[in-house]
Parts: sequence; structure tokens; C-alpha cells
Amino acid sequence: MKKYRNYRILVTGGTGFIGSHVIEELLKLSDEIFVPYLEIVPNSYFTISKLKNKVHLTKLNLKDRIKVFSYLKANKINFIFHLAAQTLVTKAFLEPYETIENNIMSTLNILEYARINKSIKGVIIASSDKAYGKTTKAYNENSPLKGDHPYDVSKSAKDLIAQTYFKTYKTPVVITRFANVYGEGDMHLDRIIPGICEAISNNKKLQIRSDGSYVRDYIYVKDVAKAYILFFEKFDSIKGESYNISSNDSLSVVELIRIVEKSMHIKVPHVINNSAENEIPYQHLNWQKVKKLGWKPEYSLAKTIPAINLWYKKNLFIIK
Repeated sequence: MKKYRNYRILVTGGTGFIGSHVIEELLKLSDEIFVPYLEIVPNSYFTISKLKNKVHLTKLNLKDRIKVFSYLKANKINFIFHLAAQTLVTKAFLEPYETIENNIMSTLNILEYARINKSIKGVIIASSDKAYGKTTKAYNENSPLKGDHPYDVSKSAKDLIAQTYFKTYKTPVVITRFANVYGEGDMHLDRIIPGICEAISNNKKLQIRSDGSYVRDYIYVKDVAKAYILFFEKFDSIKGESYNISSNDSLSVVELIRIVEKSMHIKVPHVINNSAENEIPYQHLNWQKVKKLGWKPEYSLAKTIPAINLWYKKNLFIIK
């Protein structure tokens, strides 16, 4: 892997959940990883894994175009993983302007720099299955992007902007659309799997926003990180492409709870509140395209949940 040692890699969102796991994999390839950030959560995966000692950290708002350009130029960045985003659906509902502005403008600034500066060898953009909007069928990479709520629209827009930069200017871009990512380090307890782990550790009832029938694909964060490394290694041959990243764990909320109970030999008491707003009832990704590239998920929810629950119990929750 010597050819990657000369890469100076930017990872936006690197102090976050998915970004931290991506950095762990990238450190096997490059010593020069640069991470802009706005905040670092004290008990996050990034902090617990002591990644701050292995990367170049700089406080930077990615919406500030002038500062972003200056930062990228000063650090001679030549490859970018753009994972930074406001990722919470419920927060997007309450703060639509901030969500849309953040997710679009940060992406636009990264792509515009890459368009102007040919020293950038590639940009991998993190989109989402939410970019597809509502459907009753499995999404493939040619499905239309038609989000209709603030978070979904912000993902559709950044995805389309990335496509535009490739098609119009040949800016070297690859787009990833991943399913619901779970694993060690997701700090958002209103998501189902961290919520389950909190309920187990603190012996309380899990509060379910939906009616329990909402279907999602669930993919382990280390599978996602390995997919990003594959895209990095194969980048020159896949420029301009979009890839769904998912797994065989396509489950309703109730089915997910049953798998956790069976895997851990416990009961997860829960309350169905049926209060969800602006959420998509059914999402399922067809990931055959990335399978042809040589990737497939190595993990399943049933096998990973005991270790994930232990991580939360050890690092996040106080047992009451």
C-alpha cells in the first residue's frame, strides 16, 4: 500500500460516528489525515479510540468557502472523504434552514474547490438512502432522487450537485448512498439501536416513535468503512458512479427488537408511541452494483449486537 503514503487525505465529519471508523481504516494506508471539526464529543468513539493523536485536527466551519479553500490549499489536500452533515431527521424537522444550508453548502464548497484545483485526485461524497424519498420498492442506483422532507431533500440536493460537478466539469466524484448505519459510537440515542442499548443498560422501556412497522436496512459501521476503503482504492475506475451500501438485514422496528432479544437472550420492554413525523415508512436498498465491485457485508445485526451493547454499557451509560 505504499502508493497511498503520499496522499494527504481530508475526512470531513471525521470526529463523528462513521467518520471515526473510516479514519481507523485509512490510517492503515496513510499517515497524513486531516480532520476539520466544529466540536469533539468527550465520550465519542473518536475520543475513546484516541484518534485525535493520529490525525491533523483543525476547527473549521465547512460553510465558510474562503476558509475552506484556504485550509485545503495550505494543507495540500489531494483526496477528500466528505462525510460531514447534519444527520438527524428529527432535528431537520425542527431546524430545516440550518439542515439544508449545512448539508448543501458544505458539499458545494468541497466540490467547487475540487473543480478549480486539479490537484484533487478524488472526492467521495456521503449521500444516503434518504435521498431517494418514499417508495414501496427497493431502490437501485438509477431510482429517482425525490426527497420531500427537509433532511431527505438536503441529501437529494447534495447528491444531485455532486452528479452535476462530475457530468459538467468532470470533477472526480464517487457518491455513496448507505442504509441505516449502526455500531459502536453512534451517540444519537433517539436512533433505534443506541436507544435499545440505553434501555437495556438502564432497565427502562424503549420509546418507539413509529408504529413499529417501519422498514429499514441496517448495516454495521465497519462494513461501511471497508466499503469506503474499496472506493478509495478503485477510485480511478469508478469516477462518476453512485453506489448503494446495505446488507441483508432489512427489518421492521419490531423485527429488529426480536432479533436483539433472541441474540442476547433478554426481553426489550418497549412502548409504541406512533408519533413519527416526516419519516419514510419503507426503505430498502438494492446493493448488487457494489457487490460486483467486490464488496459485501461481513457482519449481521444478530452477531454484532452483543459487542455493541457492551461498548455502550462500558462507555456511555450508567447502570441504574
